[in-house]
Amino acid sequence: MVSQTVAPRRQPECKLDFHVERRPHLLIVGIRGEASFDQAEVISAKLLRVPLDACSLVVLDLAELTLLSSLVMGALVEYRRGVGRRGVEVRLANVQGPVWLELELAGLWNLFEPMDLE
Repeated sequence: MVSQTVAPRRQPECKLDFHVERRPHLLIVGIRGEASFDQAEVISAKLLRVPLDACSLVVLDLAELTLLSSLVMGALVEYRRGVGRRGVEVRLANVQGPVWLELELAGLWNLFEPMDLE
């Protein structure tokens, strides 16, 4: 009998930068770079590692995000759904034109209420 070996799965390289800022009952996660399809697992893992503590609101600051693939959109929707079960709201801030258009074309803009961080 011949057994097949499966090569270990490579972890995707992180091409994004994350910055976390905590405020009372608010968590701001800045995401910078290009969120291409290969970054969906990366963004999911990074967001899930950020402790929510007593936050009731997570704001994803996308001011420096230049690309948002459909797989990453799915990861953001899953994150929103997961933390929403725990009573935490997720909003978007500083969304640039091309990223806004991608969200709108996918019909997802209405899932994430925009927020002004100023």
